[in-house]
Amino acid sequence: MVKNTIIALVTAATLVGAASPAFAAQSLTSDSSFDNNTIISLLNDQGVKASAVEEWGDLVRAYVTLEDGTKTMQFFSNDTLTPVSL
Repeated sequence: MVKNTIIALVTAATLVGAASPAFAAQSLTSDSSFDNNTIISLLNDQGVKASAVEEWGDLVRAYVTLEDGTKTMQFFSNDTLTPVSL
């Protein structure tokens, strides 16, 4: 009986551990975990010269400097940081 309980607990812990990354990947900006520096860094890694970001509903609003030096505002999905046109 104890052996079956231990096996069940280990199995449950394994399943929860395997599912955790999937839940974490749902949104880069979920709830109170919006981290400006991380989002800016991820956008910069994608070639977007973002100087500031903020939550904008279900999107990320970024202030971006273009190659010609002009500044613009661009929107990105909050889960993949892909550009979104409004």
